[in-house]
Amino acid sequence: MAVLLENIQFASNENLRLLHWQASAKSLQSLEASGRRIPVAGVGGRWHSHPEMEFTIFQRGSGTRYVGDHVGTFGELDCVLLGGDLPHCWMEAERTDGYVLQFQLPAEHPLYRLGGAEELQRLFYSARRGIHYRFSIARRALVLLEAMATRSSLARAGLLLELLALLHDAPRSQTTLLSRGQIRVGVNEATRPCLEAVVQWMLEHFTKPIELEEAIKRSAMSRATFYRQFLKQTGKTFHTFLTDARLVHAHQLLTQSQRGIAEIAYASGFGSLTRFNAAFREKFAKSPREVRKCVDSALAGPRGSGA
Repeated sequence: MAVLLENIQFASNENLRLLHWQASAKSLQSLEASGRRIPVAGVGGRWHSHPEMEFTIFQRGSGTRYVGDHVGTFGELDCVLLGGDLPHCWMEAERTDGYVLQFQLPAEHPLYRLGGAEELQRLFYSARRGIHYRFSIARRALVLLEAMATRSSLARAGLLLELLALLHDAPRSQTTLLSRGQIRVGVNEATRPCLEAVVQWMLEHFTKPIELEEAIKRSAMSRATFYRQFLKQTGKTFHTFLTDARLVHAHQLLTQSQRGIAEIAYASGFGSLTRFNAAFREKFAKSPREVRKCVDSALAGPRGSGA
């Protein structure tokens, strides 16, 4: 599936861009080394990619994260390192605040002549699948980004190296590779606008009935070409992509609300409770009822012995 290609513009003589947002990632500010704050229209809520690498951290809020063929939820202090050309999207469920650091270090960059260059290249290779970092790493990374917001260009370069060292040195127990495969997007300018619109339509309407025939019609492609391109660019079939989006949404409702299981199933786009239960167990290795029970137990906490 083709994606929106974001055109990232760095300031003169810069190879990084630091963005900050409050309330919604659709409205960002570019934090320039000069101290200026320049409004930027965010495309994070759309299925998109760009050649530059990106480190995103959500300070507050929650929603659904799409990275390559991965679909999952995000919450407070959630951070991900993305390799270049890896398609991604963040669908906010509530108000969010955060930072985005976008940077480019081409093969000829002098950085690779420094000690530790091989370690850096290994980090970037893993980032082509997207790397998620746990809370302890996110908290330290946030301090670096907040410092970068007020520093000069030279100081920012040093802080970028410090951030990359932090991410590289993170224990394996604190990291997770998100996408099962390395999905690198090739852009066909003739078909990209229509195909990007299909993906966005799915992400915005998966709680409602969505038919394959309608998606094919919207793409203006033949059935065979649609099947092939969708699998190539998302790593999933149309039906798997749609089902995963619905299941992650349902899991979020189960853990963050008290709505009944049947109500959640239908509100997430499933027309059959039996099918919902089976698909949910297959993806999460637990039934919806078991997940709800775990949440209720956690909220109740340990029982005291009384006075």
